Amino acid sequence: MTRKSVYYVGPGREYTSLTKLFLKLKEDESKKTIYIDDGTYDIFREYKDAGIPSPPDDVKIPDYFTYSVFLPPNTRLIGIGDVTLRFAPSAEEITYGESRTWSTLNILGECHIENIEIYCKNGRYCIHDDSHNRYQNTTHFYKNVRCIYEMGDIKDGKQLGMNFTTGNGMAEGCEFIYRDCTFRFIGGDRPAFYTHECAGEDTDNVPVLLFENCQFSGGENDAKTVMLQSVTGVNMRIPTLIKYCRIQGGIYLMLYSEASKQHYDVKLISSGDPAEICNRGENPYPIKYL
Repeated sequence: MTRKSVYYVGPGREYTSLTKLFLKLKEDESKKTIYIDDGTYDIFREYKDAGIPSPPDDVKIPDYFTYSVFLPPNTRLIGIGDVTLRFAPSAEEITYGESRTWSTLNILGECHIENIEIYCKNGRYCIHDDSHNRYQNTTHFYKNVRCIYEMGDIKDGKQLGMNFTTGNGMAEGCEFIYRDCTFRFIGGDRPAFYTHECAGEDTDNVPVLLFENCQFSGGENDAKTVMLQSVTGVNMRIPTLIKYCRIQGGIYLMLYSEASKQHYDVKLISSGDPAEICNRGENPYPIKYL
């Protein structure tokens, strides 16, 4: 990796805004590393300072590509010391449309994220990692990433944000790997981790989901702490390994529609005995507790 492929972000660096560096590198899909210096980075303020277009209040849920800034594909994003990416505008500062579109960190393609805390309130998610099946056969690796989402405020009778800690869409053939990560929802019984498969038809080239030494926590009565959503109606088996993890609550196997089929073949190793909920029909892949 050349010197030009390594970038630093911090108060005393050439790049002080992570958002502006992402914009500079948005067409660069080569392998590169971004190091973030110790400190807290206000991502909402960075969006405003960078002039990111504000989505309308009636923006459609899938319409986030136009209004969001993404980590460039094939990037290692690594925190140096105590690094926090924070998206927490007040209800007065943010619009309803912005709160349901803008996430603290947006990802599309291959990535390596390490040693970062991510906080979100009145935003979409801590991490939005969903390419709508565009970046197939890529690895999305997370290590020591701590995601904390707090329930959104009420503004003009509407609740701000999407109120999920994560929002993942797994493209065909992708590996999603989480090691030593924390997913926490504060303020209600809501999913601390949420993912779904993308609507492809290639049932052989399935994604793979792995958690190792991770913690998931939400409300005291949250039976849906880990939400694994199935969208498509094709036959598909998604290997899902949860190893040496702690789940406060349950695992929710959520079928999006009457036509959807449950796709997650979940195996828990030394991860307790969390409850299992499947919202439609029988589960063809009963959870294995080892």
